[in-house]
Amino acid sequence: MSFPSVVLALVMSLLPALAWAGGPFQPVLPDEGDRYSLGTVVRSDRSDEWWESLDDEALNSLVREALRANHDVAAAQARFHAAAGVTLQSAAPLLPTASFDVGLNAVPSANAVFMVSPQLMELLNGFSDLASSIPGQQPPAAGDDEEDPELTWNGSALLNLGLNIDLGRSATALRAAQLDAAAARDDRDAVASTIVQQVVASWLDVRAARSRVALIEGQIETNISLLGLTRARFLSSEAGALDVLQQEQQLAATRALLPQSQQLLRLRELQLATLLGQDPSAPELPMVAGLPDLPPQPGLGRPVDLVNERPDLAAASKRLQSARQRLASSALSFAPSFRLSGNVGYQLRWFKEWETRDTWGLGAAVSIPIFGGLQRIGGLKQAVASRNAAARSLSAAALKARAEVETALVREETEGRRLQALEDQLRAARVAYQESSQRYASGLVSNIAVLTALASWQVAELNHLQAQRDLLGARIDLHTALGAPWTGRLNSSGTLR
Repeated sequence: MSFPSVVLALVMSLLPALAWAGGPFQPVLPDEGDRYSLGTVVRSDRSDEWWESLDDEALNSLVREALRANHDVAAAQARFHAAAGVTLQSAAPLLPTASFDVGLNAVPSANAVFMVSPQLMELLNGFSDLASSIPGQQPPAAGDDEEDPELTWNGSALLNLGLNIDLGRSATALRAAQLDAAAARDDRDAVASTIVQQVVASWLDVRAARSRVALIEGQIETNISLLGLTRARFLSSEAGALDVLQQEQQLAATRALLPQSQQLLRLRELQLATLLGQDPSAPELPMVAGLPDLPPQPGLGRPVDLVNERPDLAAASKRLQSARQRLASSALSFAPSFRLSGNVGYQLRWFKEWETRDTWGLGAAVSIPIFGGLQRIGGLKQAVASRNAAARSLSAAALKARAEVETALVREETEGRRLQALEDQLRAARVAYQESSQRYASGLVSNIAVLTALASWQVAELNHLQAQRDLLGARIDLHTALGAPWTGRLNSSGTLR
């Protein structure tokens, strides 16, 4: 067969694959010229761990402990190792095979005659008749013939070598497996990024809950002091019994907030202990209260940076590349394949005595697929759909990531303005209470004015604390949405180097 004929046969074998592949869907990714609606475009160096900007050594230790002990991170790391194992398996078709095979079988000796051709048997019988007709040649006496064994043993000991050769199908399948393993590593990084986000948020929740408990305990002390003042005025006939009852009611209402706040603190500690892999019944957490100041906003860069900075987008991108490689491998399944083989060793035979002889062999074969029960067509159709699904998944992930950044920016901007307004309200409420309590002690205003001012001050304190936590939460979400290259420094055990 001439070379043009071979090329034509190859093209004809690939025509079904080309017909099924169709035009690929290109993922929709951010453009180089895009920018976010808020914040600066200039990128700051986000190579360091972003949580360190909160300047909290206890938090730094908790994050490292979580990356070391968290079970979700460990499970994601195990999935990465499993994908790496699949990569090794995918390399097998590209490598030669070798095996040492030993076999032994027995057949009835009476069946050995069927292993000799009829022509040879006729020739052997003729020689026997000729020997009997020679003068002086006596036929063997009865009983002189040695009895033939009932079984004949045959065996072999061979070193078999083989090599499969195709036109790129195995190589593209190996590349797809390598990309899947890289995507699994990015998945592990995405899990680690999420765990860090949850640890930082839970730690701030614990600190905020502790501050809330301390704040309510302080409010209780303030109410007790005011109740003492009201009772003193009642004893001096400067206040009525109703004033005392109203203040006692205010004190009881404030005390009722304490168990709920203590319960919230306990739940936050349980949540953080779970993330750290600790026993929830006896969490070991640093005793730090209060919330840190909001650090400066990081440079945002451009939306196109998300594909490289966010591990979940990197994983989606690699899975799209893997799907394309698997599509190519599926299309190449329509092409011919080749097989080279060889063996060397011994053959054994026993018929009254053992006989051995050296043996070797070489072989080559070509396989041209014609019809495989629609298996290749179905695999190609599946590969096309998987490629399109991977492209859509990458587009959706990129759009979601950009929306998460925009959401965090909007939240941070609005929570900042809300916190500023609450600071003004808290300042005014504190001054109003102090002024009203002084006037009440002087008999210039009624108890109602003091109770109203006290209630407003207490609500303002709690709202201000929650606004601080919400603003820090928006910053946490912004860092997570932007991504950072710190996950690339995770070692094989999933912990930071």
